[in-house]
Amino acid sequence: MERDNEVISLKNIIIYYLNHWKLFLTSGIISLVIAILYLILYPKTYEVMSVVKVQDEKDLSSGGGISMGDAAGLMRSFGLGGGTGGSINIDDEISTLKSNSLLSKAVVELGLDVTYEQPFSFRTLYDDSPVIVYPDSMFRKNIDQVLDFLLQVNERGVLVKMKETGDKFTFDKLPVILQTDNGSLVICYRDSIHKETTIKLNISIMPTSWVAEDLSEAINIEEYSKTSNTIELLYSDHNKNRGKDLLNTLLRQYNEQANLVKRKDGNKSQSFLDQRIDGIIDQLKETERLIEMYKLKNRMTDIEYDVMFYSEAIKTYREKLIELEAQKYMVNLIEEYVKNPENKYKLVPAALSSGAGESDKSSPVALYNQALVLREKTLKSSKEENPLAEVEEKQIEKLRESVIVSVENASKSLDVVMSDLKSQEQAIFDKMGNVPTYEREYLDMKRQQEILQGVYLVLLQKREEVALSTEGGRDKGFITDAAYVKHKPVAPRKLFAAIFMVFFTFGIPMGYLFIVNRLKELLDELKRQKSCK
Repeated sequence: MERDNEVISLKNIIIYYLNHWKLFLTSGIISLVIAILYLILYPKTYEVMSVVKVQDEKDLSSGGGISMGDAAGLMRSFGLGGGTGGSINIDDEISTLKSNSLLSKAVVELGLDVTYEQPFSFRTLYDDSPVIVYPDSMFRKNIDQVLDFLLQVNERGVLVKMKETGDKFTFDKLPVILQTDNGSLVICYRDSIHKETTIKLNISIMPTSWVAEDLSEAINIEEYSKTSNTIELLYSDHNKNRGKDLLNTLLRQYNEQANLVKRKDGNKSQSFLDQRIDGIIDQLKETERLIEMYKLKNRMTDIEYDVMFYSEAIKTYREKLIELEAQKYMVNLIEEYVKNPENKYKLVPAALSSGAGESDKSSPVALYNQALVLREKTLKSSKEENPLAEVEEKQIEKLRESVIVSVENASKSLDVVMSDLKSQEQAIFDKMGNVPTYEREYLDMKRQQEILQGVYLVLLQKREEVALSTEGGRDKGFITDAAYVKHKPVAPRKLFAAIFMVFFTFGIPMGYLFIVNRLKELLDELKRQKSCK
């Protein structure tokens, strides 16, 4: 009996809805018209894609040249050494690509802060706009809200009507210069040859940072895989050319910014190296002068031949001492640089850190430089005093002390090792009682000369590496795939239209009838209760 009631109830419901077939038919027709209008009028939107490989920035010391051998190993043992080569943080690179400053440059270059739209159109124009508006730098700096105006061009002249204030400006013909409270706007034909006689456009100018903010949300940047340094850039736009231009321009601006930073750091390092090289040259000249005077004074015309018999015996010690002296020189340069009050908030030049084996990302110098970069970012991003900057400065001071302690310990350790090597070398000399004193003095001066030559060659190598890295370097972002448009549009979607039709045709009428039926039952119940009273 209960099952029969359920069947009767379901049957009544179906009959109830069928009795209102006209409502369902009307809803279906309306939904069909809306879906067709959506598929016809909504502009086709395409997905633009670009693939770029972020290339690792190798340390300046990674090239060939003089090996530091045992000295470099010694430095690593005291926390000042490490392997060569840089590392990439993909998240940092993605954040840079989506930064407001970088996107703003692309917006200005492409003029994306100005939009052109024909009346009663769902599509904005780009390179197909008959006119183009050039805001000057003052205008872009001062604008703090959207400026909308109507532009009309016909045989009678040019009319510019501000939508917010209603102000009108008339001109004889294009191009025109429109003066506003924010700055100047130049309005001219995009094509100097083909000029349309009748134009009607709604033009909007937005603050550059606003457009960049919207693009930052619209551009999707993801890692290609967890095991590579390749990233994908995706952007959807109904204008294919605009989408491609945006991604290509963004990547070019990214590389230009990276190269600018690299040149700036390289110039600082090169200037520092030039000063040190000049100092070494002066020391070499003085040493060579002393050697020459010593040889003349003692009439040592054949000294090289006289000492040939023992030169091979002490060659190994001499080479190690030269390496250690060169390494100590670079360590002392770091200590001198960091202790200088003028360099308190300056990065330790890459040429110094790499020359001392300081290329490990966890080394004291590397951590010190990272803290300085973070402080600079904090100061740039803060318009007012930021308490975080004070905390970072205290951390920098601790790291600075750590660097000083590390290099002092390394210098002392080098002194111990060099003292031991010199003792071993002196033991050989002591066994050569027949070697004249002046010959040994001469060898000491020659060794000092060779040490200076070793340091000189190291500095020259570093300068050359800096020059090659700065001027002949490759782009940080190697574009694997330039921006291209996927062949299938992402909008309008037929599936969305079909889902909408089903929902609108059945869901809306059924919901309406259900509510009407419940209201009717409620009203009937209220009438029954009143009649009972």
